Amino acid sequence: MAFIKDGVGIIGVNALHHPNRQRFTLAHEFAHHRLHDDILRETVHLDRGFRVLNRDRLASEGTDWREVEANAFAAEFLMPQFLLEPLVDAEGLDLEDDEKVNSLARRFRVSTAVVRYRLWS
Repeated sequence: MAFIKDGVGIIGVNALHHPNRQRFTLAHEFAHHRLHDDILRETVHLDRGFRVLNRDRLASEGTDWREVEANAFAAEFLMPQFLLEPLVDAEGLDLEDDEKVNSLARRFRVSTAVVRYRLWS
């Protein structure tokens, strides 16, 4: 969850999620603050004075441009090109090679889905 209260950006992460998921969520929500601050300020006002950019069905489908941007930002933030490229070049990575994808996921402390997303995009 990303919201703004009294002009201060706040990010909430579900403590019950896997640490890799928490890291991606944190990077994703940070992206919203960096890229979509104006939108966060214009969203629905809740009864406690919070303005929230909600995760809804459209967001989960990956078709909303804000969610696509935030996912790309988070993937690059957690797996920067300058660190990822030498590993991929050295190993000639195939996205169907589960062992190598798992190895990269462990190295960068992300899910295999994030590795595949990062390499595909």
